[in-house]
Parts: sequence; C-alpha cells; structure tokens
Amino acid sequence: MEHEETYLLMMDALDGELAEDGRVELEAHLRACPPCLQEWQAVMAVHTLLQTTPALSPAVDFAQRTLARLPNRRVRIWTMAAIYALLLLGGILPILLGVWLAFVLGPVLSEPTILSSISQSIGHALQVMGTVVAALLAGLGEMIVQQPAIVGWLLVLLGIISIWGGVSRQLIFQPGPQQIS
Repeated sequence: MEHEETYLLMMDALDGELAEDGRVELEAHLRACPPCLQEWQAVMAVHTLLQTTPALSPAVDFAQRTLARLPNRRVRIWTMAAIYALLLLGGILPILLGVWLAFVLGPVLSEPTILSSISQSIGHALQVMGTVVAALLAGLGEMIVQQPAIVGWLLVLLGIISIWGGVSRQLIFQPGPQQIS
C-alpha cells in the first residue's frame, strides 16, 4: 500500500468514515510500517488535544461593543464628501486664481506703456543671450585655433564611436541561422 493511501485512510478514520475493510487494511499497514505508525500516533495526539480543548466563546456584549466602535455611516459619508470637495477645490482653485488674475491685471497689462516696456525688456534679454552665445562661440573658435590637436582627437573619437556603432548594429541585427523544416 502506498503511504498516500494510508494517509487518506487515517483521515477517514479520524472522521469516523472508515469502513471495516479499510480499518483492517490501515491496521495491517501500521503494524508493518513504523514511520506511518508514528505519524498515526502524532495525528491521534493532535486530534485528542483538539477534542479535549474547551471551545471559547466571545463575551456576551462583544457584538454590541464592536458595532458601537464602527464609524457612523452618516459621518463616513460627510467625511468622504469633504475629501472629494477638497480635491475638487485643489484642482479648480488654480484655474479660478488664474481667471481672477486675468480680470484684475488685464486692464493694467493692456496699457500701451506697460506693453512697450515688457517688449523692451524681452528685447534686452534676447540681446544679452545673443551676446553670451556669441562669446561662447568666439571662445570655442580661439580654442580650436590654439589647440588643433583637440579637434583631431575629437574627430578620432567620433570615428571610433561610429565604427563600433556599425559593428554592434551588424551583430545585433544579423539574421540567425535558417531552420530546416
């Protein structure tokens, strides 16, 4: 007899559902197999312990106390409504602030003197940025004239990178061996 079958017979015996021929078969196997006998004794010890342990019941007012601790449905609904309102205002508030600023500052910004001063400020900022870019390019040009080896090394590095890029593309996209069907 397989040990799994013996285990099933043990469970049936615990439940009181084991037929007479199964009981005889289980007893014969337990006499012949010491590990299964040891397992059966352990299972019976646990079963006896569970049967002799008194059942615990909750306190008499357990259900009433538990229900009293649960939050009130009306309070929960108002809390959720308040949270949703805060989230809604959090999204709408910046839009309302922008519209209010447009109405308040719109007449002020539409004055011709303010518009001309804003355009002059933007023009000056663009002029400063142009000067900075021109200075950077001039400095780069002087560096190239004074250090031509740097340009040579940069060109060598670009060549190496492009060669290895081509090699890696060929290795990655190379078709695999054809399968014969």
